[in-house]
Amino acid sequence: MIKKVNKDSEKVYLIRVQPRNSITGKRVNLPIKYAKTKSEASKIEKEIWSEYKSGLNLGDGRAVFSESFQKYVDQKANTISPVTLKSWQDSANAFKTYFGKTKINQIDTQLVSKYAHDYVDKHNATVSKSSTIAKRLIHMRSFFKSIEGKAIKENPVPEGALKLFFRQSDFTVPQEWYILSDQELERIRKIIIEDLKHSSAMNWVGKLAVLIESYTGMRVGELQALRFTNVVNEKGQWSFRINNSWSDYTNDFTGALKARPKGYSRMLLPVPESVIILLKQFQIKQKDFLKNNGITGENDLVFINLHDYKTAYFGKPIKQRSINEMFKSICERADIHADDKKLSLYSFRHTICTKLANTPGMSYPWAAEKMGHSLQMFMNTYVSVDPSIEEKMTQLWVG
Repeated sequence: MIKKVNKDSEKVYLIRVQPRNSITGKRVNLPIKYAKTKSEASKIEKEIWSEYKSGLNLGDGRAVFSESFQKYVDQKANTISPVTLKSWQDSANAFKTYFGKTKINQIDTQLVSKYAHDYVDKHNATVSKSSTIAKRLIHMRSFFKSIEGKAIKENPVPEGALKLFFRQSDFTVPQEWYILSDQELERIRKIIIEDLKHSSAMNWVGKLAVLIESYTGMRVGELQALRFTNVVNEKGQWSFRINNSWSDYTNDFTGALKARPKGYSRMLLPVPESVIILLKQFQIKQKDFLKNNGITGENDLVFINLHDYKTAYFGKPIKQRSINEMFKSICERADIHADDKKLSLYSFRHTICTKLANTPGMSYPWAAEKMGHSLQMFMNTYVSVDPSIEEKMTQLWVG
């Protein structure tokens, strides 16, 4: 029911939905909502009915938590990526096992804290911002936030739950990413360029992928989805404009960039013309290879897996693991050793973001856009000390 009423000395539209319980026959009083316009009120009314018919009764604190959480995840399925959905589903499965038939209104902060500690103890898990238990608590808090003021008065999962539930000594210092120096980047690129002079088309794929990644720092899924038509030249600078990504998990293209709507594209950092020349040379090599092996069909994908004819026929890219193995092999030849730090193809992304942040006069919003991040994410996640700057600053200080 939608009705125009006075609220706080202002005319607004009241939305009341009172479905009848199919078992008891009694009316279910869902929370009343208000809207400023009739069209907005109609939209809200449809959303309330949709939520109720899907089984997610946001006004009922007596519902089983794990079941309601599963319905909450099911509703999100069409709005998040398959990889993100898997993470949410893992949480749903974990909550079902631990909480069983516990009702929503029976879950308080003390019980959530106990769950967090039990999980860490049972799995001998680490405690950090990127840990599994951190994700579980974020998912749980998101669910309870959606029903706060409806089925519950206060969210039982506090903001910054990890810091409240665990002592500082319980936290694990996250393993740092290895940041490549300018000299190491130069050695990597030199090895690849020399190799390409006498490599077959099949062996160009992984090496060229590492070379392009060393200049752009794009996400690996974006690298896998790179096409020859993504090459652009604007104001005399060569670069790539990308709008798609690949998922090894789903074995398919996502149709969009991470956390961006379909159709959105972004320009990457500039790359040297010499890299574009190599790319165009490879385009000819790839075309000849496909033709000579009877692999037909229009395909503009750069990093087709030429080692697997079936995969190549269907126009699917080389796997992330293969590119990472190529990168680590090149690092060994370049005498690059990470010691206790993380070293993978993703190190290029961390390295480039760090160098952007340490460039005098750099516009951080511009840098964040090139890397496909929000400004806050760029600053919080990637900004650290550039090893190339570290030595200079040390010498400046002691000198």
